[in-house]
Order: sequence, then structure tokens, then C-alpha cells
Amino acid sequence: MIVSGYTAISAVVKAELFPTEVRTLGVALPYALAVSVFGGSAEYIGLWFKAVGSESSFFWYVSGCIALSLLIYLRMPETRHARIER
Repeated sequence: MIVSGYTAISAVVKAELFPTEVRTLGVALPYALAVSVFGGSAEYIGLWFKAVGSESSFFWYVSGCIALSLLIYLRMPETRHARIER
């Protein structure tokens, strides 16, 4: 259910964020960086929480990352009435 909420609007949001000349790079680079940093380090962070005896804190780490992304999404400008200049 949560994934369908994201995928339903993902293409539209990405199309509005970047002009066609840089859309591929504008979508691919942030995605690759986010997957590398957060996806690549998730196992190590989870194991670190387990090693220090606080496994449930991993939930708060993930929740904090989600909250941060929500704040970023809320601050994105509305582009519905923006003029496209070439």
C-alpha cells in the first residue's frame, strides 16, 4: 500500500522537477547516491545497533530518515504555474 502511493506519482514528480535535457541525470544521480549511502550502510548500522544492545533503535534511525525526506518533499516548490523558458 505504501509503495503504491509512491509509485503512483513518482513519474509525474520527476517530470516536473527536471527539464528534459537533464532529466535522466537529475533522476539517476540522486537515486544512486541515496541507495548507496542509506541502502549500503543499512546493514552495518543495523548490526551496530545490535552490537550495542539496542536493536529497536534501528527503527528510530529509519523513521528519522523518512521524516527528513518528508520535510524535503514538503519544501519542494509547486511547479504547476511555472513558465518553461528555453
